[in-house]
Amino acid sequence: MAKKKKNEAIVLFSGGKDSFLTTCMLIEKGYKVNMVNFKTVASIGDSNVSIGAKRIIEKYGTEKVKFLGIFSIVGIWRELVLPFLNMTQEQILQEYGNITYSQFNCLTCRSAMYIWCAIKAKKINVSCIADGARKIQGFVIELPIMVNVFEKFFKNLNIEFICPILNLKSDWTLKNMLLARGFVPKTSEGQCLLGAPLIDGNPDKDVQKAVLACFQKLVLPKAKKLINNNFSIEAQGEYL
Repeated sequence: MAKKKKNEAIVLFSGGKDSFLTTCMLIEKGYKVNMVNFKTVASIGDSNVSIGAKRIIEKYGTEKVKFLGIFSIVGIWRELVLPFLNMTQEQILQEYGNITYSQFNCLTCRSAMYIWCAIKAKKINVSCIADGARKIQGFVIELPIMVNVFEKFFKNLNIEFICPILNLKSDWTLKNMLLARGFVPKTSEGQCLLGAPLIDGNPDKDVQKAVLACFQKLVLPKAKKLINNNFSIEAQGEYL
């Protein structure tokens, strides 16, 4: 088995300010960064991500950063969503708890991205995966209850999982951090039609527990199987 490249990372790159800053920070820490974007079941405007990727490459150079492309995770996502989609509300409540449909969608979609990254990391021997997650956004998957679980998930695969701006609250500060790096803080990204943060960015504790239960009972067993079987990840999005 080839030795993992400890100074190389895969970054989930949406093209937005969070992933933009995350990519810059990893490069500046000495990582060689592989940016990747994903075509999901509900995303539009995915090709916009190439604009931000180009800006970063022009600043830091191809020796430090490259854009792998836009890849479809629809096949992985479909592996994760059953039997949930055929369950009644009563069955869902009994099995997982008080999970909302928006948070279920975010959980399975982000998990599909992480599974893709884990498989890719094995293929190219990368030891780090990074995400521009921020607690302030109001998604359960970006709160400590799930970030800690994702860290453990990747650790079991001998992969480091980092979220450099997880605790950054101020959008004003985020923009200033991009300005300090010579970037106009205007970015172009795709849009998820189903992404719906909970009201006030403060998910109910029961909803958080339900998302965790859904990951442990439904997503995790399938994720392990997909990764162990090297599920195909090479299909690119329709815009490339």
